[in-house]
Amino acid sequence: MHQVSDTPPRGLILLSHPEEVSITPEEMADALPATQRSLPQRAVDLDMAAAARLAVRSRDWAAAQRALEERFSAEIEPLRDKNPDYRIVYFGSSPIPLAVHLGFLIDTWQRVDVVPHHHVQRAWGWISEPGRPSARLLPVHLPGDRDRSPGEAIIRVSTSHAVDPLLTSEMVERALCTIDISLEYPAEDAFTCPEEMQAVAQAFRKALDVIGDRFPGVQRVHLFASVQPGMALLLGTQISKTMHPAVQTYQYARNAEDQPYHTPAVLVNAPSHPPPPPLTEEEAARAVRDRARLEEDLDGMRGVAQREQRSPTSSWIARVLSRPEGPPAFSGQWLDLPALHETPLPRTKADVATRIVGDSFRLSPSGEWQIDDHWLARLARRIPDDGRRRRALRMLVLHESVHRGPQALTGTSSEGMGRFPKVLEEMDYLADVWGMLHEHALTELRSRSEVAEPRQFFMDLIRDATETMWAFNDVGPPLREIQIRRLNRYLIWYWQYLRLERGTGRGEEIALDAILAILAQRPILELAGPEVVARGERVLFALDTRRVNLPELAIYHEGRLFRHGARIGFPIDALLEGVRSRDGRRILDVLRAAFEQTVR
Repeated sequence: MHQVSDTPPRGLILLSHPEEVSITPEEMADALPATQRSLPQRAVDLDMAAAARLAVRSRDWAAAQRALEERFSAEIEPLRDKNPDYRIVYFGSSPIPLAVHLGFLIDTWQRVDVVPHHHVQRAWGWISEPGRPSARLLPVHLPGDRDRSPGEAIIRVSTSHAVDPLLTSEMVERALCTIDISLEYPAEDAFTCPEEMQAVAQAFRKALDVIGDRFPGVQRVHLFASVQPGMALLLGTQISKTMHPAVQTYQYARNAEDQPYHTPAVLVNAPSHPPPPPLTEEEAARAVRDRARLEEDLDGMRGVAQREQRSPTSSWIARVLSRPEGPPAFSGQWLDLPALHETPLPRTKADVATRIVGDSFRLSPSGEWQIDDHWLARLARRIPDDGRRRRALRMLVLHESVHRGPQALTGTSSEGMGRFPKVLEEMDYLADVWGMLHEHALTELRSRSEVAEPRQFFMDLIRDATETMWAFNDVGPPLREIQIRRLNRYLIWYWQYLRLERGTGRGEEIALDAILAILAQRPILELAGPEVVARGERVLFALDTRRVNLPELAIYHEGRLFRHGARIGFPIDALLEGVRSRDGRRILDVLRAAFEQTVR
C-alpha cells in the first residue's frame, strides 16, 4: 500500500469539479483553512456539467469519461508535474462515477484534501451541526477464506444513504465475495472533518487489498457507492493500477422506469488486453502457410478478374453463375454490386512477411492484405481443417474487396460508422452473399465435384463465415455485451443456415436456384429484451441474463409476423449465454426451436 505524504504543501492546486453546485476561485480560497490561505494557489475549473448530465440521461458514459481523461491530461497533469510539492484541494459536486475516476487519475502519492459542500448550510467547508452524531464507521467484515476461482466481487459503500443489498444483487450474479463499508448513521452531511473521510477511504483500500490477495481470480469489483462527491474522489485515489482489478462504478437513478436503479457507468482501471501467449512453433509455421496459400489464391482470382474484364456480361451475378442472365431473385440493389475486376482485389496481394497487425486484418495503403499471426491461430482453432480455413480467408478477402470497391467503405469513410448500424447491417449482408457466390464460382472452376451438392456447400460456407466472424471476438473473458448490429448479423446467417438445412422440408436436395432465392432475401428478424446500452455512439445489448426484460424474437416471414417469447423449447437465456461464450452451435440449437415454429 502506498503511503500518503503529510509533508506541508508549498502551494495549492484548487480543483473545482462542478455539476450540481459551482464555485469560483475566490470562494475556494475563502473556504480554505486559515493556515493555507497564504500559500500560492493555482485554480483549475474542471467544468463537465453538460457532459455529466448527458451521461446520466443517456446512460452512455464513454464520452464523459474520455473528456475527463483528456482534460486531466491537458490541464491538471502538467500543472501537478510542474508543481510536485503543491497539494490538490478538491471542491466537487460531480456524479460519483466521474469523481471516482478523477481520483484514480490523480493517483498521487501526496495527500489530496477535500472541502465538502454542506447541503443544509449551502456553504463550502467542514461544518459541524449541533446534535448530529459523529461519522463513525461500522466494523467492516472482511472475508477470511480464499478462492482462486474466476469471478467478480461487490463492495458497497454507504456514507450518504444506505445501499440496498437487494438492488445490487440484481446487477451482479454470483459474486465471490461481498464487502460492506458503512457509517453507523449515513447522511448527506455526515462528515465534519477530513479524518472521518480518510477512515472510509482506508477501509475501501483494505477491502481492495483483501480481494486482490485472497481472490486472485476476481477480474472486476462492482462498486455501489452512496457517498459525497469528495468521498468518491478519495475512493478513486485508493485504486492501484497494478494491485487491484478493474472497478465498475454505477449511477443510481431512482426514477428509472422498468430499469434497475443502479446502471453501469465508468469502468475504472480497465485492464488493457494482456499480450497473447507466444505462438507455438506449429502455430507460427501454420500462419506462414496460410498467408502463402492466400497469395496463391489471390493469383488465381487475379487471373479470373482479367478474363472477366475481357469478356463482360450483363451483370456480375450472370458472370458468377455462367448464365446470360442472372436469376430473377437478384434484382434491385443486388445489381449495383461490382464485378470482381471492379473491386481493388486484382491490384492486391498477400503480405507474407508482416506477422503483427494491430487490427488483426487489414488492407494496407500499398494494397497488401496483412494478417496477424495470433488472429490466424484463433481462426485455426475455430476452423482446424486446412482446406476450409483457406476458403474462409478467401471469403474474408472477397467480402472486404466489395466493401472497398463501389460500396466505398474505406478506412476513411468507415470512421464513426458504428453510428449507422442498419446501413452497415445491409452492406455486410450484400458483401457476404457476393463473396459466397464468388467462392462458389471459383470452386466450380477448380473442381465441379466440390459444388455437386449446393445445399451442403453453402451451409458449409455459412459455418465458415460465422466462425471467421467469431475469430475477431475471440479475445478475453466471456462477452459482457455485444453490438446489436453484430448480433443481428449472426442471427441472420444462422437463420439462413436453418433455411438451407430444412431444404424442401421433405428431405430432398434443393436446386441451386432455390438456394439463390433464399440468399437473395435477407431475413427480417429482431431480438428484444436484453438491456440496451449506448456507448461511444454504438448501441449494444447487455448479455447479463438478469438484465433481460420480456425477451422476444420477432420475425417477419413470407408476409406474416411471428413473435417467439421465452419458453421451455426456446430458452432465450441459453441463446444469450451462447453469445456470451461465442458458441455458434449453441445459438443455432436454440434458434432452431423458433425456426421450426415459423417455417412450417
